[in-house]
Amino acid sequence: MRGRDCGISTSPDATGGCRAEFSLEPGSARQGCSLRPFPERRWASALDFANTIDNRGDRRGPDLLHSYDDVVVLAQRPGLIDEEQMAGLSAFAKAHPRRAEASLKEAVILREAIYTLFLSEGACQPYPHQAFEIVHDIATRARARQVLSKAEDGFRWLLPLKDPSDLVALFAVLAVELITGRNGRRLIRQCKGDNCGWLFLDTSKSGRRLWCSEATCGTHARVKRF
Repeated sequence: MRGRDCGISTSPDATGGCRAEFSLEPGSARQGCSLRPFPERRWASALDFANTIDNRGDRRGPDLLHSYDDVVVLAQRPGLIDEEQMAGLSAFAKAHPRRAEASLKEAVILREAIYTLFLSEGACQPYPHQAFEIVHDIATRARARQVLSKAEDGFRWLLPLKDPSDLVALFAVLAVELITGRNGRRLIRQCKGDNCGWLFLDTSKSGRRLWCSEATCGTHARVKRF
């Protein structure tokens, strides 16, 4: 896998990252989340979602998604939802625990599908059909629920967040944006650090980065080598 890019070109931004075509940003807390072009790197939320198992190596675990609230917090930290949306989704989940539990189970299934998709990408293999269908079906559900809303700078597609499963669908949409933006970025790779296995987008100049983080897995590997 080292040094291969399967013919995919890179399109770095000013900070050394790669830009996705769209992102999900907070809209009105009463309306939902909007899809709009942006220069930041919130697409990384799809990879953060896939990396919610702390260790993908032989000593698998622990799983960081223990409850639906963990999914909510994961979406709020990078700004996919605002604090009011966070409170509303958490309150709804507490009032409807069965629906929240079902959404958590769907989130875990989606996470594994996203991980499988981009693991195959790093190996320059076609996307596995079953994993692709899971991501596609959940993202399609989200797309079908979008509404066109007027904003100060024009119009925006909004995805209402009325149910715990809607938040899960946001991560599917982000994963699809990574897939459809494949020709404008380098590969998603798997960290080679011991007891890691996280996914990362290789934005290094050489295209031969091995670790999700130079400060953690990279340093550990170099120390172990000596």
